[in-house]
Amino acid sequence: MHKYSLQKKIFILSLFFMLIPLIAFTAFNIFTSVKKVEENYRSSLIFGMKKIGSVTEMVFDDIDEASLFILVDPDIKKFLKGQTGSENAYESSVQMGKIYNSLNYLKNTNDSIQSIQIAGKNGQILANGYFPQNITDKDWEKARQLNGQSYWDVEESEGIVDGALEKRIYQCRLLRNPDNTQETIGLVKVYLNTSALKELFLNSEMNATSYFIIDEKEKIRYASISEGGPELSEDLVSYEQLYRQNGGILTVYGENHSKLFAAPHYLGDSGWIVYSLSEPVAVKAQLWDSVSQLLILAVLCFTFCFLIARIISRKMSRPLENIAEHMKLLEDQQFSARVRVDGNDEISFLARQFNAMAEKIQSLIEEVYLVNLRRKELELRSLHAQVNPHFLYNTLDMIYWTAKMENAPETSDMISSLSCFFRQALSGKDEFTSVENEIEHLRYYIILRRQSKRPFDFSLDAEEGLLSRTVVKLVLQPLVENAILHGIQDMEHGKIEVKIFASGEDIVYTVTDNGRGVDILDMNLLLMHTGKDNRGFGIKNINDRIQLIYGKDYGIHFENIPEGGTKVTVIQPGKEGGPHDQIDDRR
Repeated sequence: MHKYSLQKKIFILSLFFMLIPLIAFTAFNIFTSVKKVEENYRSSLIFGMKKIGSVTEMVFDDIDEASLFILVDPDIKKFLKGQTGSENAYESSVQMGKIYNSLNYLKNTNDSIQSIQIAGKNGQILANGYFPQNITDKDWEKARQLNGQSYWDVEESEGIVDGALEKRIYQCRLLRNPDNTQETIGLVKVYLNTSALKELFLNSEMNATSYFIIDEKEKIRYASISEGGPELSEDLVSYEQLYRQNGGILTVYGENHSKLFAAPHYLGDSGWIVYSLSEPVAVKAQLWDSVSQLLILAVLCFTFCFLIARIISRKMSRPLENIAEHMKLLEDQQFSARVRVDGNDEISFLARQFNAMAEKIQSLIEEVYLVNLRRKELELRSLHAQVNPHFLYNTLDMIYWTAKMENAPETSDMISSLSCFFRQALSGKDEFTSVENEIEHLRYYIILRRQSKRPFDFSLDAEEGLLSRTVVKLVLQPLVENAILHGIQDMEHGKIEVKIFASGEDIVYTVTDNGRGVDILDMNLLLMHTGKDNRGFGIKNINDRIQLIYGKDYGIHFENIPEGGTKVTVIQPGKEGGPHDQIDDRR
């Protein structure tokens, strides 16, 4: 496993959780920016088209008013009725001049009018300005069908001039006699000044926008194609769609599925619709600016998140790496290695546990070392104390038979007991025996001691169920011997009482005498260090052997009893089966 795999995982996880809100925030801002820019663009289109549509509608209204204003002029009315004829050429010329002046006045006072053409019922035609075509019978027929209502049409003199289709838009209507509305006195044809429309459309504030005027039959009557604006296409959008979206925005798709916005304005009585058709170039530019800014901000935020994630991962993994380094030192047997602990989090807790473990290992190793050292010391002392069992047994047997031959039964019994005593003491190859053997060994010793000049009382009480339990050998006899020599040796009525019983899973020996008592502090010191001339070597040897095998919770305890005398207590585990002779089993 890679050394820094955990750091990488923490780094990736931290970066991941920081990038999720960053990506969500960026995506949300891009979405809202797109929506906001598009909404703003739509609003500007609607607002711009509202102004242009109102002006265009005003132009159409001006022409409509001009066509009706002709009937107000009395000279024009006379001309239409055919009442301008005169035998005097001068007067006739003056009258025609007045009529021309009235027509020129209407034209010159209204920039929306290019020219005016009137025709009387007597077939006379009068006009000012440029006319692609004179009033025809078709115009009379269509006007009569509308029964006095005006209509708008285009004369097809096509030619592209300055990016606009050169079509002449005009309004035509019958003229009724104001004194008798049932009487038709003529027809008027007013041509719209398309240059004014072109100037209006070209001066709009919308870039890449073309303007179109469409009639009810979905024929495009006028078109102004701006630079970069969409081209003319009659089937791109229908009249019905434009009519329904009057004053709003209609989204259509041109060639190559390009997105276009159409903003229509209904032109009132004419029934025509003027609309703008825009390709959202400005939207794309604004969106690109917004997205670029957001992307730059996202890159900066990503860099910041990257650095923060690196710092967090380093800060979190460094204490773990430090623990791992100290574990390596511990593996290399540098048991004094300790981790510096700062803080109170889980990693600090782990560091404290590591330090506690290291201290425990160091303590156990030192303890094992001391245990082995003490064991070697005890083994050396045992070697010094050893005698040759075969030589001893053979010598005692020879003395025993000599006493028998000399007819000394007491001497031969003592020698027999002594021989059994040593056989019991020196039997076996390890430190363990059964409770029953311990008691047997003690009985042989008591037999020998009772041959002395000062007899004593001895009692032993052992629980039957404990006789087969495994215990450390040569414990009872030295304790009883110590009680005899240092407790009741000079007494006339000495008494020693031995009890063996179970306490939980432990076996307890108690050796009680009625002697003069002991100095408890002095005895406890002897359990740690022997005195001068190896004083206390026996009890220390017993205590050390038990604690070496079973641990510090077991061993010898001394107490003085109120009635007089000393009570020695020995505690050791007592389990069925083989002895527990492994150091690692100590508690």
